[in-house]
Amino acid sequence: MLLRRLCALLASFCSLLSAAGELSNRAAPDFHLSDSQGRMVSLSSFKGKVLLIEFLSTTCPHCQKFAPVLDSVYTRLKGRVAVVGISTFPDTAETVAEFVKTYRVSYPVLVDPTNKAAIDYLKPDPNHGFSIPHVFVVDQSGYIRDNFVQNPSNAELFTAEGLTRLLRAYVTSK
Repeated sequence: MLLRRLCALLASFCSLLSAAGELSNRAAPDFHLSDSQGRMVSLSSFKGKVLLIEFLSTTCPHCQKFAPVLDSVYTRLKGRVAVVGISTFPDTAETVAEFVKTYRVSYPVLVDPTNKAAIDYLKPDPNHGFSIPHVFVVDQSGYIRDNFVQNPSNAELFTAEGLTRLLRAYVTSK
């Protein structure tokens, strides 16, 4: 039984390493952003924890659908994994506060009024912009280990079960 669990854990970890997106395997850019109540949050606030960052827009239907999934993961893994949303321009503190209320979000959602954090993480091509929701997994050392956008080949990562499984592998691999 123990051997089976270890093999499953090893297989999960190996798939994580091979699944890293093109924006992974680099130091996570620092950010200093406020939430809808004006509280400042930075990357260093999460030092020593696995951090999931979602770049979103409050009007994006996929982001709205993903909010309860992230909230479930946040609740399941609280204390072991941190979750933060970063809302891109043109969102404001008011639209973020309404999003948090409407979708009953308990994890912090920050406002990126100039899209600086989004640009630092997503490195968009000036002619094409960037896709949301876009998710990053940052390890305990502040290094981006994975990133992904929703598509048919990774739909499981946008479910509470799939995302929890992915994040647990990062927590146990430290």
